[in-house]
Amino acid sequence: MIIKKIQMALDREKLLNLLPLFEGQSITDDIIDTISDHDLELIGVKKLGERRRILLAFAEMGGGLFDLTSVATVGSGQLPADSSFAGMEVNAFRIGKYPIIQFEWERVRVWGMANGFKMEAGEGRGSRHPITLVSWYDAVKWCNAKSKMDGLKSVYSINGKVYTNGEYGPEGCTLIDWNIAGDGWRLPTEIEWEWAARGGALSQGFRFSGSDDVNIVGWHEQNSEGTPHPVGEKHPNELGIYDMSGNVWEWCWDKEESLSACRIRGGSWMELDGKGTVSYRVSRSPETRYTVIGFRVAKNV
Repeated sequence: MIIKKIQMALDREKLLNLLPLFEGQSITDDIIDTISDHDLELIGVKKLGERRRILLAFAEMGGGLFDLTSVATVGSGQLPADSSFAGMEVNAFRIGKYPIIQFEWERVRVWGMANGFKMEAGEGRGSRHPITLVSWYDAVKWCNAKSKMDGLKSVYSINGKVYTNGEYGPEGCTLIDWNIAGDGWRLPTEIEWEWAARGGALSQGFRFSGSDDVNIVGWHEQNSEGTPHPVGEKHPNELGIYDMSGNVWEWCWDKEESLSACRIRGGSWMELDGKGTVSYRVSRSPETRYTVIGFRVAKNV
């Protein structure tokens, strides 16, 4: 049983006293990338703070992490005739190649909580799995925290102040303002999301993001085995962007005010494949948290 990485991670965090818990369950180094908070609790790591420290340490030991430096630059263009936004112009922007993963979520959240932000813990099935159980409010606050952490100007505000705290129910998303000219991280708009999912100017007109065969590019109800998967395991689209069809739904900035809801796009591991097309649209109330909804980030060029 090889547990060298586990031992090193626990030693670094001054938690070597917990090593017998891993040995007792025969947990080896080759599965630390998939260990979740729930798994740690089951083997006997009772303190939430200790579990979070262990997950971050395991993620760093795993190597090859996906992070926000992995972005695609999407050139400007016009959405095609089969889109609900047919003919609309999209300006150039940058977008994450992957949904935000549990490791990156927690790294920024820990920094944010120490600097005046309040966000829920969310859930990831492993360090490289997409974060879920995050509301639209959580995602927006996280973008602000990530911007500040990176030395950028946060783009979201409420009543003229950087948005760091609070949730405002189904209709409160209209209270949050976006500085469109800002250089910080943000959610993609719905037309940006769709333009990127289609492959932008490189689009080959696929039904799903990168293929007409959803099984090549996405996890959905019929191939996911009832669980989300680590990001980047399927093929990317024409722009090198992953997981825009299936795995998890993704929050967009746009609000559907008549329904007091915010747009989500892309389908998930729990849905039939037809909901993972590049054109399918649906909305959810901004305060909701589901195991099938996460997000990715965007940024001005």
